[in-house]
Amino acid sequence: MNYTCLVPLFTLLFALFVSGSLKALNPYRHSWELLLQEPSSGPYTREDAAAVQELWLTQNLDHFEAGDNRTWQMRYFRNAKYHKPQGPMYIFLGGEWTITPGLLSTGLTHDMAVENAGILFYTEHRYYGQSWPFENNNLTVKNLKYLNLHQALADVAHFIRYQKSQSANLTHSKVILIGGSYSGSMAAWMTHLYPELVAAVWASSAPLLAKADFYEYMHRVENSLTLSYGSNCTRRLERGFEHLVNLFNENKASDLLRRLNACPNYNASDSLDRISFFSGINNYFAWITQSYSAYLPQLCETLLSQHSSDAESLLTFLELLYTLDQRWNAYYCQDFSYKSMLQLYSESSDHSSGSRAWFYQTCSQFGWFTTTGRSAINTTSGTSTFGSEVPLWYFEQLCRDAFGPEVGPATLALGIAQMNSEFGGHDFDHSLRYRQVLFTHGELDPWRVLGYEGGCQALVIAGYSHVEDLASINVQDSVPMNLAKLRVMSFLRRHTEVI
Repeated sequence: MNYTCLVPLFTLLFALFVSGSLKALNPYRHSWELLLQEPSSGPYTREDAAAVQELWLTQNLDHFEAGDNRTWQMRYFRNAKYHKPQGPMYIFLGGEWTITPGLLSTGLTHDMAVENAGILFYTEHRYYGQSWPFENNNLTVKNLKYLNLHQALADVAHFIRYQKSQSANLTHSKVILIGGSYSGSMAAWMTHLYPELVAAVWASSAPLLAKADFYEYMHRVENSLTLSYGSNCTRRLERGFEHLVNLFNENKASDLLRRLNACPNYNASDSLDRISFFSGINNYFAWITQSYSAYLPQLCETLLSQHSSDAESLLTFLELLYTLDQRWNAYYCQDFSYKSMLQLYSESSDHSSGSRAWFYQTCSQFGWFTTTGRSAINTTSGTSTFGSEVPLWYFEQLCRDAFGPEVGPATLALGIAQMNSEFGGHDFDHSLRYRQVLFTHGELDPWRVLGYEGGCQALVIAGYSHVEDLASINVQDSVPMNLAKLRVMSFLRRHTEVI
């Protein structure tokens, strides 16, 4: 193809872009925000949620500075419909999302409260949803200093003490903490810092090891695609990524960008723009694998059904993913630039999505950056389906650009070292309170590699992914899933019995 013929087209598009006639869409926003969505415990009706109350609790901004009297209002939900005096308190911990009544209206936690005459609570994490410590949802770096794990765990501890102090019917109630993903980690870590407050924990899909270069994540995505469909799917993906990389390496990305309706500000020769493009594609496959694993076979079918070569198939698939109806392409374009990725985490981002707050937590304490750098070759397959285009330094650059030089690699390295030293990481089973916690993981979950999988305190559920075990026992679920749920119920029931 004669790529010089594209120059006038891009000149026209750039003129429209600068004038504002061409509206830029952020192709990274949807996948990233869906990765931060609230776990589901199944469908529920308005009638199911009728018993759920929305309430507020005053929390200290800084639990560890005696001279700081500033406070804020934490939102939480309560369902006392089934409660009898001194029945157990089931507290589902909110994570990096906006809480809704669903988890107290249906699902396995709800069913356990019905069975054991318990009361249900659902706390919202500081800086997420409607639980904002500062007016106008101000997420400057100065204000974000109060967003860290220890402050969040202290919020939960105060919440438990407050509820017990306000009702004689809860004075002797056993406290059961439940969480999914990061909030599952929080629930487990509560037994370390506040063991006197917690009787037992169910931690679903909980990562325990803080780690900057989380290259294993995309390995698990690759393995999950293979388990769900077969190696022909990942083989086609691998060749598709190789083709995309070659187009960039040979300065032949112009036609690719045209086919994906890229905005004219994208610079294929700029390393940050290039990495952002590949990171965005990775996030899409991560989202499907993590949150919608049942659709993995369908995704592979779509990829394999493209009537093109292995090399061209991924590009054809991306056209389906990114391009709008051709009638709208004159008015919209996809902004694949680094600036577009950075926008998700900037002060001007949509704070209701939790994107900036969560990215700050990963930049300052956890890491968990899903890289595909050149050292991240899959030791199982000897290859890397998703290429090697997304190195660790890219995320370090994003952290600095989003939050300033004070939130750089040194800050994160210190945060990770402190986290793993205090809470044990993979050595959580050395904790004195280890037997209070039951961990469940989906076999297909990319996060599983950072969690605890061994011994009698952990269950790995074949055929499922991230926090897919929160719903009620259902005959449509697999036998391994329902057996795991029965094990969870038995474990928590044992810890709520009055001795």
